[in-house]
Amino acid sequence: MGLFDKLTGTQRPGSGVAPRSVEEVRAALLAINGPDVPYRVRNATPQGG
Repeated sequence: MGLFDKLTGTQRPGSGVAPRSVEEVRAALLAINGPDVPYRVRNATPQGG
């Protein structure tokens, strides 16, 4: 863990942890939406250049 990781609270996964697919991460993030949360997670498209 580097100095900036300590300052920002960044945590890295342990060895042997397999990364998730983009679809799995997107589905997990969208699943935290609900009427009782003070925020909204939405599926946005990248801005065209």
